[in-house]
Amino acid sequence: MTFRCGLVFLLATTALWAAPSTAVAQPASQGFTLPEALSRARREAPELAASQARIDAARLAEPDAGRWVNPTAEFRAENFFSGVSRTQLPLDVFAEVTQVLELGGKRAARRRLVESERATEEALQSLVWLSVQRQVISDYLDALRHRERTATHEAQRTELTEAVRVLDRRVTAGVTAETELLRMRTELARATVEATRSGIVARRALALLNARTGAEASLEALSIPTLPALPDAAPDEALARRADVLAARQSVDTARQALRLEDARGIPDPAVNAGYKRTAGLNTALMTFTLPLPIFNRNQASRTLALGAVTSAQQELAATERRARGELSASRLVAERLRAHARELQATLVAPALAARDAARAAFASGALDVMRLVDAERVYTDARLVTLDVEIDALAAAIEARLSAGEDPLP
Repeated sequence: MTFRCGLVFLLATTALWAAPSTAVAQPASQGFTLPEALSRARREAPELAASQARIDAARLAEPDAGRWVNPTAEFRAENFFSGVSRTQLPLDVFAEVTQVLELGGKRAARRRLVESERATEEALQSLVWLSVQRQVISDYLDALRHRERTATHEAQRTELTEAVRVLDRRVTAGVTAETELLRMRTELARATVEATRSGIVARRALALLNARTGAEASLEALSIPTLPALPDAAPDEALARRADVLAARQSVDTARQALRLEDARGIPDPAVNAGYKRTAGLNTALMTFTLPLPIFNRNQASRTLALGAVTSAQQELAATERRARGELSASRLVAERLRAHARELQATLVAPALAARDAARAAFASGALDVMRLVDAERVYTDARLVTLDVEIDALAAAIEARLSAGEDPLP
């Protein structure tokens, strides 16, 4: 009797955990599809806003990158505290302006570098969006997967509850041993716990999805997307669209522009100095032309570092392209295999398990089947449904990943 009370308390507690929350539930008509989730994420993602701020700043900086170097103004007076009168040694006054004349295309090189940095930020923004898409898709499919797993376990729990009710009557009538009733209640408790666990995981994924998209969707509002077609572009075409490859190529260009600027800085810049002076009471003009002699320093250190950065960026590009080719091949292979399995599981796995379960239920209802065979049939069918569900969701996720790997939209 004590065991029965404890088991009933466990079932009641876990059923409360598994019951759908109605606090933020939406009507079934208010669907929240995966494309809508991605669209909201694109508008709401702080990562994209941060990236756009860097792009806007780089674009605003482009006109200023080619400005002239500021001139230098100097005012100087001499012959203070000489100990003689001003009539004998008047003050010498100088007012001069010096302007450096940049040679070697430094101004144009600075402009090209800022333009390349802005293009790099735009390429990196595509990478940020790709990461956001993958997070949203993962949360959405996780919520879907565990919502359906919860529904499967709940359906099993409903059937087992009815079986427990029937067995309870048979035990009361003395035609069935109480041990069979206890076995069935144990199986019912297991199904309830599994439904609870799946429900918790589903709600966690939904909470993450809502946080990323700024939505208040319910689990019931989510819908399973149609399995998208696999990309059919040639590897080289797909490679040219990938965000990581584009970003790596742009990084090479930025490194080259930085090297050009450092090369230009190795060319000495002359300076022109002009002004006014008053010496010995006479007002005169002055002009000076200066030119640094590139004997010891021609910006060798910075040029060497910039050249190393170009080589490093080129190697990073090669590594990115190799990795991208591998991902293209692997993602397509996985998507094709899972798609093929998903097509046949309903016929080869679920249908036989369903037939066996229905036969076991009919035999149990007529009193011709022992409890453990019914439990086994219910469990086999539930496992078949869960395996099929996982493969279908995995096939969907793999097809979406194959499209993302090819630089295409996740859903056409």
